[in-house]
Amino acid sequence: MEKIFQTGEVIIEENSFGQSAFVIKSGKVEVSKKNKKGEKVILAVLGERQIFGEMGLIEDKPRSATVAALEEVHAEEINRDLFNELLKKEPSAIFPVLKLLFERLRCVDEMLIEENRVAHETLASAVIKKVILVGASGEASKALKNKQLEITKFPFRIGRESHSEEGDALLNNDLYLKDHIPYNVSRNHFSINRLSNLIYIFDRGSTLGTIVNGIRIGGPIKKNDLILEKEENLVIVGSLDSPFQFKLLIR
Repeated sequence: MEKIFQTGEVIIEENSFGQSAFVIKSGKVEVSKKNKKGEKVILAVLGERQIFGEMGLIEDKPRSATVAALEEVHAEEINRDLFNELLKKEPSAIFPVLKLLFERLRCVDEMLIEENRVAHETLASAVIKKVILVGASGEASKALKNKQLEITKFPFRIGRESHSEEGDALLNNDLYLKDHIPYNVSRNHFSINRLSNLIYIFDRGSTLGTIVNGIRIGGPIKKNDLILEKEENLVIVGSLDSPFQFKLLIR
């Protein structure tokens, strides 16, 4: 759907919620963010054929920046439902959006890897032989079919099973949890990752976050990763009273 924005009009406001991305057909927009002092910092100026707001297509979190029109802007709006439909029926139409998403996610991964390398060099000397996922609650055990699951593929992604009859093309999980309204588990909730001999939990933009050994990451918390330093770790998916609680054993 094409939309027209006038000069000075705010298209996306920082900390607001939205599920749409925009492809600029003509005109220019300014991307800005408030610093800790509340001052405006300009991050970028985007023009024809460039994309903004793309993270709204895959995560339910507040917008990270404000986007305003510098002149009259004509833009094609892509909401999450349309994105999901195109992904299943005409993926070539959204390759530019996917490329940008992958680039952004790769940058995040690279920054996370570097931070982990610098901050945890001493931990990396330990040799990890096995990573085992075990149910610590009834629903978690049911999801694992009452078995221990040795994780050999990293990242190992966990999220909510879709109730849609056609499925959801945006889901990308190795373990699906059958949650019910009100949901504790987001569609793409968290992952178990390995970096050299470090194992860490990464919250993938979930709504309620993930509680790891009593520490919440993701959701309303800006920090979204936590390195596991214990042999036995408790991972709660969502709120503190979530029925999905797992033990992650590192041997």
